Amino acid sequence: MNKLKINKLQGFQLCLIIIFILFVIFILIPKNYTKEYKVNNIIVKETYNKKDKYYYFTLTYKDITLDLLFESKYKQNRNFIKKIKVVKEDNNFCLIPSGETFNFYPVCYDNNTETSYNAINTTLKNKLSSKYFSKNNLISTYQDINIYNNDYSYFIWNYDGFYYLNSKENQKIDIFNKEQYTINLIGYTKDYLVVADYDSNYTFNNFYTINLSNGHLKKYKLNRDIYFDSYYPGYIKNKLYIVDSKENAMYEFNARNGKLEKVSTRIYKDNKWEDISIKTLIANKEKFTFKTNYNYTLEDNTLYLKYPNSKNKILIQNNITNIIRIMNKDIYYLKDDELYHYNPIEGEELLLSYFEWNFNYNNIIYIN
Repeated sequence: MNKLKINKLQGFQLCLIIIFILFVIFILIPKNYTKEYKVNNIIVKETYNKKDKYYYFTLTYKDITLDLLFESKYKQNRNFIKKIKVVKEDNNFCLIPSGETFNFYPVCYDNNTETSYNAINTTLKNKLSSKYFSKNNLISTYQDINIYNNDYSYFIWNYDGFYYLNSKENQKIDIFNKEQYTINLIGYTKDYLVVADYDSNYTFNNFYTINLSNGHLKKYKLNRDIYFDSYYPGYIKNKLYIVDSKENAMYEFNARNGKLEKVSTRIYKDNKWEDISIKTLIANKEKFTFKTNYNYTLEDNTLYLKYPNSKNKILIQNNITNIIRIMNKDIYYLKDDELYHYNPIEGEELLLSYFEWNFNYNNIIYIN
């Protein structure tokens, strides 16, 4: 009888343990959710998207909705925004949320549109804390290039090679014997810049690679000739893809070992391969696209950001000359002769300036 009681007690304890484990799993497992609450009479809508791993917030003030997005692992707590400060100037305003979990930043409405706080009017901007704005102090100058931030590696085309700038050294990387003012066949992979041999004419059979982390230059002899009338649709890791318009062919170049292979024609769209005809590739100059939660577009020299499923198009900056590189939420762009970095959390920062960029900027600047 006592043995039966013990077995029942053990069974009951086991059931409690199983229930507790299931409860913990239920609490910890990521799940989609949307909840709405008020902070200072401002309506906050808080959403988690478990597939794309981001938290999305909308703040509605005076019937105007502004939004924020943070890529993040799932968290158990809710109501991340604890306070919201309102800064106003006529009909323009900024909402400054705060909380313990995310590095919140001001979201602003200026001139009837949602606008990044770095691009709002001066009167409203002066009402924000200076902590949101970089100081843009000049660190050094090399070959007339003014350096304000040397945390990156910069490769600046100087017509026969590159100026290579970073925190450790500034140097010149010589590549070609003759100057080249128009260079289309330069492209990224994950760890390298890849440059066609512009000392050749019409076709080339050498690629140069430059290691993005240390500036080391290598030259690879190819097993075939490629026409300069080609383009790079994109790269996957350290493999760069080339479409030769004359030969109606697509190639894969491995920047790690210099191996070149002819491959079937295909395009990488939103994280998956799709077959495509060579004629379509060439006619449309198709490019690889990668799924992102940060969609930047340049329209009439104005830079915008749009989040997934959002109705808002956020104005980031005006009078942009050229987009240099986009890496998920980080974007690098040229404004006149100044190179900037921007992301929604850190705002805008001046990196370099170079008077030469007023006249020539296409395929000139590379950054890692």
